[in-house]
Amino acid sequence: MKNPTPVWQQKVLMPAALLLSIPAFYLILAGMGPLYRSLGSGLYVVVAALVGADLLRRDKMKGLRGGAVLLDGVIFVGAVLSVWPGNPPWPMLEWVLRMGYCAIVFFRLLMLSGKYVVSCRLLHVVAFAVAVLAVAGAGFLWLEPRVHTYADGVWLAFITGATVGYGDLVPSTPASRIFAAFIVLLGYALFSVVTANISAMLVGEDEQRLERELHADMRMLRKEISLLHKELKSPRAESRGNDPENAGKKLKHV
Repeated sequence: MKNPTPVWQQKVLMPAALLLSIPAFYLILAGMGPLYRSLGSGLYVVVAALVGADLLRRDKMKGLRGGAVLLDGVIFVGAVLSVWPGNPPWPMLEWVLRMGYCAIVFFRLLMLSGKYVVSCRLLHVVAFAVAVLAVAGAGFLWLEPRVHTYADGVWLAFITGATVGYGDLVPSTPASRIFAAFIVLLGYALFSVVTANISAMLVGEDEQRLERELHADMRMLRKEISLLHKELKSPRAESRGNDPENAGKKLKHV
């Protein structure tokens, strides 16, 4: 009999790897100096180790199969290849490969978080959106030279995720523009979930009101049926049924 995998390994390994791949990418792309690029390479080593450990865990449990396993394998290979910190500006092929890798990581992160976010209540979804906004504000503060304060970073993250685009602050560097593209996609997803939760809450209130009205009608109907049964079983009703005159009246009526 196989030993069950600890819960923390099931819930931590892959999400941690996906989240660490984000700063690893930007440390190599926008890091000032070889120290930052080395740190990004080190994070990619950690990402590859976490993804490899998660794949081994699932292989021991029930075997590797399914579309998610294919994506995780690509993420593992991409993390291993990304350990080598190519110095920007990258050639076109490296840009395409790194952007494709980022897209796969983003899609896999949505797959993991989507099943938890969609089932959460409105308050939890809003709290998650606020946390994402806070992290995105710090990201723009780091990546965008025109953003000088954290408040400006949060404002740029909000207008980017909401696709408002007032034009007072815009991404101007390759790193901040790539970051903005993923914030737009994430903003679409979060706004859709928030809107769906609000709609479900309003529809749920109407359903509860209709259910209360239906239960009240059923209780009233049961009460009337009970009164009718009592009236039919009463001595006066039985005496009327045994009275010959009443019987003759009933026969004439028939």
